[in-house]
Amino acid sequence: MNQGPFINAPFDILYNKLDLLCAMRLMPEIYFDAKILDTYGDKDYETVANRLAENGIACTFHAPFEDLQPASFDDKIREVSMERLHATCRIAEAFKPLTIVCHPNFMKWIYYEKEEAWLQRSIESWGEICETAKRYGTRVLLENVFDDSPEMLSRLVEGIGTENTGICLDIGHLTIFTKQPLSEWLDTLGPYIEELHLHDNHGVFDEHLVMGRGTIDFTPLFEYIKKHGVKPIFTLEQHREEDIEPNLRALHEWRERFGV
Repeated sequence: MNQGPFINAPFDILYNKLDLLCAMRLMPEIYFDAKILDTYGDKDYETVANRLAENGIACTFHAPFEDLQPASFDDKIREVSMERLHATCRIAEAFKPLTIVCHPNFMKWIYYEKEEAWLQRSIESWGEICETAKRYGTRVLLENVFDDSPEMLSRLVEGIGTENTGICLDIGHLTIFTKQPLSEWLDTLGPYIEELHLHDNHGVFDEHLVMGRGTIDFTPLFEYIKKHGVKPIFTLEQHREEDIEPNLRALHEWRERFGV
């Protein structure tokens, strides 16, 4: 597996800065939102995919997530959500991304006392998306967002089947939304983690800072990677172009320090 590092890049920005990305040999995690899906077409995707392939540049995908609830109890909301996710999977045929990262969007304060029903609905929905992704030659990874513990994600992956899905662990989200230490998340989700979203914050907002510019201690994560010999995909999620190179350097220093 190509560990990257990959750099988050919304498709519209990638489309307009493709020459720069190819010149810098950056591997993108391509993000698609609703506006992108409604604005661009197959020819646009093929143009970008062919340029990446010509330059030997691999990629991953990040599926749309804003306002989407594929496990919604409202069938109309679920229908639109599934349509957006299936559309993203179809684009994978041109790009052949290593993975498609998706947000399950479990929020316990909304689904309180409906957790089991949400889980069954989610297994059904994400199982369907995973099968579609498989047909287009890629793999869906589920990302923690508002989760305050790792248990629901663990049960979701186990319900779908590890042969069909895994986990993308987002360290920034984890720091904001949980009081459980990183070590407990790694103990629970470690066997399922195939990708990492790396960025920093101060524990309050999802700031997407360069690693080392916030208060996150990445030591337990890299100790776990070293101890267990795992080979996750590293994806850097800074949101400013000028932060790309500093974040690449920061990740390199962490990997050098732990020999991973």
